[in-house]
Amino acid sequence: MKKTLLIAITALLCYTNSFAQSVGQTLSREAEAKCTEMTREMAEKLRLNEPEYIKLKALNREHMIKTEEIRIAFAQDLAARDAKLTELKTVYEKAVVTILTPNQLQAYDAYKSRQNAAYMAAANEK
Repeated sequence: MKKTLLIAITALLCYTNSFAQSVGQTLSREAEAKCTEMTREMAEKLRLNEPEYIKLKALNREHMIKTEEIRIAFAQDLAARDAKLTELKTVYEKAVVTILTPNQLQAYDAYKSRQNAAYMAAANEK
């Protein structure tokens, strides 16, 4: 009985520790500033209200954290890294869509188009 209880407590502590690590993930000051700037820009373009802004900022933070984790974990395997980043982008966009109204969704599509065009222009300059 004592062994079972000890194993259960140990398992619970391990789970709690791993959960706390995932919740406590932070961004660097620069990344946090970029996240805030990006969220403010999106909020302005999409005309978000305060609750929508808060949800979007949380999604952006999570996306940035996971992006960095993938870049580190798959630094040696570019194909796997690109696949994981594509998967993450799909999940992110599905989550963003859930908080938007139909009008905001149209604005989001236009925003993504402008961002993609700016990215392509910057890539062509290199």
